[in-house]
Amino acid sequence: MGWKLKGHYVQACSCTSVCPCPTASAPPDNPDGTTDCWGAGIFDITEGNLDDLDLSGVKTGMTVHFPGLVSDGSWHIGIVIDDSASDAQASALEQIFGGKLGGPFGDMAGLITEFTVDRGELSYTASSVSMGGSSYTYEPSRGQDGNATTVSNAAFGFAPVYEIGAASGTLESFGHSAPASYGEAADFEYASESHEHIRA
Repeated sequence: MGWKLKGHYVQACSCTSVCPCPTASAPPDNPDGTTDCWGAGIFDITEGNLDDLDLSGVKTGMTVHFPGLVSDGSWHIGIVIDDSASDAQASALEQIFGGKLGGPFGDMAGLITEFTVDRGELSYTASSVSMGGSSYTYEPSRGQDGNATTVSNAAFGFAPVYEIGAASGTLESFGHSAPASYGEAADFEYASESHEHIRA
């Protein structure tokens, strides 16, 4: 079964300053000194399909809990599929994000110890996200030329190049509430046959 997803994502987590999880360079770093990364984000799918099933226009949220160095695994991943999606679309996205149909999510499936699926109302713009108990705003950091600061070629990145910045608000992930601190955003393009780098 062939699939592809294309669109834009905005995510935030509890890590101080720049989240180390995409590069697996260090354990998560929270303002309170703990080493758990709590995060939430939305993938706005502008184009997509699973075989002949159209997935365009469906938003999918994701909540994450990384209990330590991201490359060590033990990930908790939850997806929230927008209420507007049909049952067929929801089933397809559950299989894709759950890694059952290969591609980048299949590559990372072995690092996940808990995977949950819910339906809910998702609200998204390029600078704000609301889903369930999570609600936050995002503002990219900018260089002297006014362009967004970016990171490239991160081993666990959602995209080959993504912008980074600050987030403000509240994150709810696996029963835990945390303040949003770090944020990132990028266009994404994933497929069952070929794909960009991705992390959860």
